[in-house]
Amino acid sequence: MKTCGLKRTAFRKCLALLLQAALLLSVLSCTDASPLMHAAYADASSADTSAAGASSAGMSSAGTSAAGASSEDAAAVAAQLSTAPAAKPDGDKYHLAYIDYDEYLPASRFFYYILKGLEELGWIEEGSLPFTVNEIDEEEMSTKQMYEKLAAADLGPYIDFIEGGFFYLGYDDSEEAAKTLTEKAGKEIDMVITFGTSAGVFVRGLGLPVPMVDFSSTDPVASGIIDSATEGSGSPNVWAQVEPSLPLRQLKYYHSVKPFSKLGIIVYGDETISGVPDIEASAEEIGFELIKYNLKEQQRETPEELEAYYALVEDKIREIIEEDIDAFFLTVDLINDVNRLPYLLDPFYREDIPVYLMDDVEAVRHGATLLISANDLENVGRFVADAAAKILNGAEAGSLPCIYTSAPSIYLNYEVARRIHYPLQFKFLAACDRIFTEEDSYA
Repeated sequence: MKTCGLKRTAFRKCLALLLQAALLLSVLSCTDASPLMHAAYADASSADTSAAGASSAGMSSAGTSAAGASSEDAAAVAAQLSTAPAAKPDGDKYHLAYIDYDEYLPASRFFYYILKGLEELGWIEEGSLPFTVNEIDEEEMSTKQMYEKLAAADLGPYIDFIEGGFFYLGYDDSEEAAKTLTEKAGKEIDMVITFGTSAGVFVRGLGLPVPMVDFSSTDPVASGIIDSATEGSGSPNVWAQVEPSLPLRQLKYYHSVKPFSKLGIIVYGDETISGVPDIEASAEEIGFELIKYNLKEQQRETPEELEAYYALVEDKIREIIEEDIDAFFLTVDLINDVNRLPYLLDPFYREDIPVYLMDDVEAVRHGATLLISANDLENVGRFVADAAAKILNGAEAGSLPCIYTSAPSIYLNYEVARRIHYPLQFKFLAACDRIFTEEDSYA
């Protein structure tokens, strides 16, 4: 039995190496390893690129007009669009605050890459960040824990994170958060960073006299954080990173790999946060029936509350499977504890139903079937950091380009795919950026 186990393990390792080698060869030879992926992304991405180009062109012409006015004006515009670090006019640091909704490990990784972007630009002194991305993953460090470390650290002469400037809207008193931000904005706070839709809507609604920078909202326009992704945000103090048409691009790809006729989703809380408007539009455009269940927001803090909540999720999963769905799309905030995925997703796999993701690579490792991710965190982090730097230098937040269309990355849980008889053609496997096999999967 031990010999068979060793042979099986060796085979798995060889298979993983062969698959990754095939991917590398396809890249080196400049061959198209995944025509399905490119076809599925082409329409939405080209539209996004056109919109972003129009926005950039508008910014460029505005800059040219300002430059023609006078050399002083040109210098002022150049300074505002610069990302070079600078202290406040009085020599003090810029003071930042951060608003989130609840604990969510992908938010921590995203925040880290924004910080690294600021470090690359010189706003944070090199080597002064009090954590690494590996430490964040290993310790499952929350954004609150990151913030507390940042507030206690010396990040250099340009920015700091103020004591008491962090709030989780899902756990903390929102009235206290509003009071703190309102009283300190323009005095002790110079910029507010927000993660996600709930935090972005909350801070936008306060009408603060300082700029806010929002990232990773599902749809900043539909939620009202900004008025437009291409024609100005609607407020001189509001900027939000926009990843356009993400659910549509994801669902086109998933459908191209294995067509489905009935897609199930379970929505927790606000439908806009979960991308439901885009998912509904995708159903009409691609041609599948959408089966939607809703769960109201509820307390999920104490162990007792969490157990009650996940028991409810289990019940909803059983109910939606009885609707004869042939695919399930796991939207954000339904299952935040990836360690629960193996048992929660098992009922789908007993019926050979693939579980697709909107977000979070770790969820693939823990048992989801497939993720095509548009969140190139390192480069999106640079994009957000670039906008924040320009705003701190005096650029109007509402006039800066918001759109960043990420290059797609594909993540597959090979063990789950085999279990549910998922199509595993060589070109598809070769196009995967990461394949989780038995050795590194928790499924």
